Amino acid sequence: MKDKRKGGKSKLKLFIGISVIAALVVILMVVNIFIPLKYLGAYIVFKKDKLADGTMRVRFLNVGYGDCSLVEFPDGKTMLIDGGTGTYANVHMLLKTLNSDGIDKIDYLVCTSVKSEHCGSLAEIVRYKEIGIAYIPGAKYPDITDEYAEFIKRLSKNGVKTEVAGYGKGVYSPDCGCNFFFLSPSATLSEYDDMNFSPTADNIDAASIALWIGCYGRGLLFLSDATPAVQQKIAGLMELEGGKYFFDGMEFGFSNCAAVKAASHCASGSVVAELYDLLQPETSIISVGQNAAKCPSAEDIALLRLYSGDKVFRTDESGSVTLTLSADNLTVEKEFR
Repeated sequence: MKDKRKGGKSKLKLFIGISVIAALVVILMVVNIFIPLKYLGAYIVFKKDKLADGTMRVRFLNVGYGDCSLVEFPDGKTMLIDGGTGTYANVHMLLKTLNSDGIDKIDYLVCTSVKSEHCGSLAEIVRYKEIGIAYIPGAKYPDITDEYAEFIKRLSKNGVKTEVAGYGKGVYSPDCGCNFFFLSPSATLSEYDDMNFSPTADNIDAASIALWIGCYGRGLLFLSDATPAVQQKIAGLMELEGGKYFFDGMEFGFSNCAAVKAASHCASGSVVAELYDLLQPETSIISVGQNAAKCPSAEDIALLRLYSGDKVFRTDESGSVTLTLSADNLTVEKEFR
């Protein structure tokens, strides 16, 4: 009798164990439909307080040797500029940031370059977040880099509306008086033609997308990997237009530059005096991490300090840098104190 009771208890324990495992598998399968299990930690977050009304927040995220900026406009719309390198830690951090802010939709996704340190994480972001419109480089052949090919494939799979970025394109929001506007490539898109014909490192950098964001009479310039020649062209454009540009019948100015995200991780020769003389940026941001390219250049950091004084921040030292802009105030905070 005892052997039968033991056998019965063993079978019951086995049944319970199998049932628990089966239930866990079902739960995990259901959860994975809504939350990616490999990024589960990025979804277990405390939601941050929403931005105060009438405030714009721009975060230059610490993604190592790469570029990634998150913009929250006063009208509630959001923009993600690049996504970093695509490492697991990179994607996890970016998803966690978006989830902490309660951002399920990215209204404007801007991929400024086909290089991996710009577009490496974007395929995963498109996979898990809703995208309004994606502005992309004019690469004729998506497999110009593996990371860019994956990004384009995911955009197509998710049915995301795309538009090739170039001078003359942008968006103006009359509700909050904010706008963004592409300054490069040029209106002829000749830089894309050069990249497609001969995808050298210099041609790829020259074809990267430079972006101006304006709000409350102040502006922020994102230079991606703009070469010195491209930056000189942008400076010439600003001078030609008398420090102003016109979009949707509205006049905007290039003056009162709140911040510039330095080109090419502040590589040697990347700070072009002709452009910075016109802008006189209050703040300069260098998105950089450990690399073999000797970035940032000490000489170019010194040049940035001539314009921005002690408000030169590099993400490898300061961590993510946050600019908060309102009608009458600009604050800068860094992650690492």
